[in-house]
Order: sequence, then structure tokens, then C-alpha cells
Amino acid sequence: MHCTVRRLSVAAVARQQRARGAIIIRAAAGRHLTCPASYDVIGRFPSPHHDVVVNKQTRYYFKDVNSLHFSTNASNDTDEDDETMTASQREIFWNDNFEALKAYKSTHGDTSVPATYLENPQLGNWVDNQRQLYRMRQEAEENGITTTYEFITAERIDKLNSIGFVWNANDAAWNLRFEELKQYIEEHGNSCVPGIYLENEPLGLWVAKQRRTYKVKHRVKLEAKKKNREEGKDLAAETSLSGERIDKLNAVGFIWDVHEAQWLERYAELIKYRRDHGDTLVPKHYPVYPFLGRWVDKQRFDFKRFMAKKKLEECDEIEDPEEIEELERLASLSTGMTEERVRLLDAEDFIWDPFNHAWEQKYNEFCIFVRMNGHTAIRSRRKGYDPLARWAEIQRKNYRKKIDGEKTTLTQERIDKLERIGFLWDNRGMETRPPAKAARAAAGKELKSTI
Repeated sequence: MHCTVRRLSVAAVARQQRARGAIIIRAAAGRHLTCPASYDVIGRFPSPHHDVVVNKQTRYYFKDVNSLHFSTNASNDTDEDDETMTASQREIFWNDNFEALKAYKSTHGDTSVPATYLENPQLGNWVDNQRQLYRMRQEAEENGITTTYEFITAERIDKLNSIGFVWNANDAAWNLRFEELKQYIEEHGNSCVPGIYLENEPLGLWVAKQRRTYKVKHRVKLEAKKKNREEGKDLAAETSLSGERIDKLNAVGFIWDVHEAQWLERYAELIKYRRDHGDTLVPKHYPVYPFLGRWVDKQRFDFKRFMAKKKLEECDEIEDPEEIEELERLASLSTGMTEERVRLLDAEDFIWDPFNHAWEQKYNEFCIFVRMNGHTAIRSRRKGYDPLARWAEIQRKNYRKKIDGEKTTLTQERIDKLERIGFLWDNRGMETRPPAKAARAAAGKELKSTI
């Protein structure tokens, strides 16, 4: 097995090895070598000791290798660090590439030369080499090594800075997208860039990547916290989304969770609707908030699934096989409902079951009728009570269905409530009416319990 880590000039790697007191291993292309795990690390590896091999022909180095087969992708490019070149030749070589880079910038507007730049294939490698030498110089300075001129001189750094050289291509690309995001926010008022954004497709993909990376970072931290594993924190720190980048995105109001942001937006609309109408019975087609009606319906569906899952987890005393089957079916469906969302919706007196709510409203109206008239024998011919009389007749029909073993919406709980106020299941039996005083008292008690 072999693993290519990063392309470097041989002399640059050799300098870093010598600075750390490491040994340079050379081998011809195609040879098999077994290397002990005692050689010092080159570059930024996660662990302090790895097998390290440098190959003169391939100009690649490897890590974590036991038996290693070298690649034959040898590079024939001239290199300023070629040990056969004199100091003056290396200086001329460097200056020639610097002039080529200036010409590239005047044409393309930046110094991010691709490795596959056909007009000058050598230039891309040279640019990449300057960045690697600069990183090595920084690492050497951090480790207290004073001979940093061996990597790249301060004079060359100044010359490259004078033309706006990008030392870290990844940072430059990130900052470019960040500026585009700020412009998008200014134009649209939010950071919810569509995944397929025709005006700037890379921006949509970049925004989605920031959210994915943030989720990974957050998840790793949580797992590390649960398991009390320090290595988990290290993994979280290694993601491309640094704390500094998170702070920059937060500063412009970046939305990390689009779904949560959309939920809260609909919730704010629901609060306004309730303030204007007194309830949360939003119709499906409500022009003021076009998406609110469907959102409200979804909360009810999600709540059913959420409660079914909760009931299965908490209750072991369910005996009805049909009920268990229905609960399992609902619990298997996905739901976006959480305890926190239930709490927020309950705070607005959210009506979870509009059908049950309608039944309770009619029941309260019926209790008022009983309290006023002293009986439950409401008839459709009474002026002003036709809808209520029809509702009472529907309860009787449903009761007969239940007795016959048919499915009906009349639950035992509803039967008990109706019988508490002396409801007549057969309206023809007028002689079975409860005393008016008792009927009024029962109806009044039911009304009080609903207040």
C-alpha cells in the first residue's frame, strides 16, 4: 500500500529533514523498501512518528508505510532547488518564474496558477513550491529554528507580496466566497443561498459545504464530550471550518440550520395569525402567509408521529394489537417535531387536533343549551338550533354504529362526557329526560371544566 501525501521539491524536503536531524532515504523508482517507524515526521502529520520515504525520481513522500512500491511518475521539470544548479542559476530560474507569474496576474487578475496551466506547465509547480517553502519557514520559526532563509528568503517573500501573492490558496478561495456571500445577504436579506443558484453555482455549493462541515465539527465535539475523549476534540479542530471562520460567518448572520430557520419563520407568522384571529386554525390557502397553512398541517402530522414514538417508548401496558400496530406505523415515519417545538407551540395554544377541537366547541354549545333549557332533547325544528341539533343527531348515529361494532369517531371518552349531562341516545324517549335542575347543574359543571 502506498499513500501520496503532498508534492514537494526534493531539496526542500531534505532541508527540513536536516533541520530536524532526520535521515534522508533515497531509492530508485520501482524498488521495494521496508522502513522502520523511527524516522522523524515531515510536514503536518497527526502523530509524531511515521515511516517517511523521499524518492529523488518521483519527488513524492509517503507516510505510514511498511512495504512500499514507488510510483514511476517521475517529474522532468527543472527545479531551482536541483542540487546540480549553481546559486546564480537558481536565482535566474527564480526571477524568470517571478516575471512569468507577474505576466500571469496581469492577464488573469490573480496569482492562483493551476497545476495544469498549459501555457507554462512549470509555473504552476513553481508557485506551489513557493507556498510550501513559505509554510516550512513558518513552521521552522515556530520551532525556534533561525536558519529560515534556507526555505525562502525575506527578500523573495517581499517580492511576492508586492504583486499580491496568495500564500494560502484555500484561504483565498474561502475569502472570495465569503465576500460573495456578503453581497448575496445584502441583496436577499438572508444567507439561504439555494443549492442550485444559477447566478453563482459555486457559491451555493460553498454555503452547503460550510453547513455540512459545521455539523461534522459539532457532532464530533458532542461525541467527544459524551465519551470524554480528547482525540475527538482534536478531530473537531482539524475540520476546514476554523473558529475564526465560524466567527466571520456568525458576524454576517449566517444561518447554520436552514430547516430550523424556516421553522422559526413560520412560527413567527403563526403568532401574528393568532393575534389577529384568536386561534391557530389557519386555512390551507391563506393569502397573507401563503406557506403557513401547509406548515400548520405538517406540525400536526409530525406531532402524531412524535407522540406515537414517545408512547411506545414510555408505555408497556398497551394490549390492543390494532393500537400497537398503528402506533408502530406512525413511529416508523420521520418527524421534525421535538420537545422544544411542542413547548413553543403549546405556548400559543396550538390546536393539535382540529377535528377534536370542533367537537369540543359543539359540546360546549350543547352544554349551554342544556343549561338554558334544562334538557338534552334538542330538536331541529327549534329556531336557531338547527346546526346543534344536527350535531346531536350525528352523535346518536355514531353511538348506534359503535354498538353494532362499526368504526366511528365517537370514543368512550366522548360517550362519558355526553352521559354526564344526561344526553338522550334515543331522542324519542322524552319520558327518560333527567330532571331539569340536575341537567342544568351537570351542564354548568362541564362548562366550568372547559374554562
